[in-house]
Amino acid sequence: MRRLMAETCRHAGVPKESVDLVVDHFLLGETQGKRSHGVAKFCFESQFFSERQGAPSTVREHGALAVVDARREIGPVSADYAVRAAESRARRWGVGIVGMINTQRYGVLSPWSEHLARAGFLGIVMNTSRADSTVAGARTPFLGVNPISYAVPTRGEPLVVDMSTTRSPMGVLWEARRAGTTLPHEAFVDRDGEFTTDPHEAASAMVFGDHRGFSLSLLIQIMTGSLFGFPMGGDVDSTWTTGYTFIAVDPSFGGVLDGFPDANAKLVRSMEDVSTRDGLSLRIPGQESRERRRAALSTGELSVDDSVYRRLEARAAGDFSCD
Repeated sequence: MRRLMAETCRHAGVPKESVDLVVDHFLLGETQGKRSHGVAKFCFESQFFSERQGAPSTVREHGALAVVDARREIGPVSADYAVRAAESRARRWGVGIVGMINTQRYGVLSPWSEHLARAGFLGIVMNTSRADSTVAGARTPFLGVNPISYAVPTRGEPLVVDMSTTRSPMGVLWEARRAGTTLPHEAFVDRDGEFTTDPHEAASAMVFGDHRGFSLSLLIQIMTGSLFGFPMGGDVDSTWTTGYTFIAVDPSFGGVLDGFPDANAKLVRSMEDVSTRDGLSLRIPGQESRERRRAALSTGELSVDDSVYRRLEARAAGDFSCD
């Protein structure tokens, strides 16, 4: 899989120094079991790799805040730039808040929030999209799918959360249309606002949690949009007008305090001791994805759908037209 993905990058003109970063990023999503953000998304996004216009650059800044023009850089590469910009500002100001636009898409969000946590920060990463989602009772899509990830350091592995604010990500819909499979129950609605499992009838992803999920998605919409002067909702008309936000917070108050990782580790231990009705362990955010990845790496094997593998083989041969 790695060889085929690297060959795809070569055909798409990805700079040699960026190939491992790009391949590792999408393989991370696949090995975590998040297939809509793994190899299938790599195959889709690779169509745009050749459209990169250069390295990202900071075009506006004020204290802890900055805006990055990614110059259509490949998603994992531009995200790496933005997260390091947030980190450097947090080291100087105690917090770094970076908005990014004009970039290709990446896969899962967790590598960027986890990067910040491993550096000792509270890390928060989020982005919007085209207006592809709606809320219970509505029929018109008006919000982005608006995923969010946050991570905090502990004395072991960081505590990492990575979630969509829709019941299912749009990648599930796109892949179902390609593969001719059905959609998850009550995750997408048609143009009349009725739930459907037919990928060709689906018009919007459904935001989770009724008005609570609506409120969270709305906050993310603002923090990836108007906060930086970026488009929102229906004004997001392409990949290039989609907003991304990276936040790093220094919990040490400039080195004065040092109890943040210990407090978080204590919190994790308390969750591990929680009793459940079925006698099983409480599912702690990020734990299942980490276990899936460990299992995949221990065997060195991945299982992917035939249609995805055929698409990857075509990409590796230089064919970016098939989908």
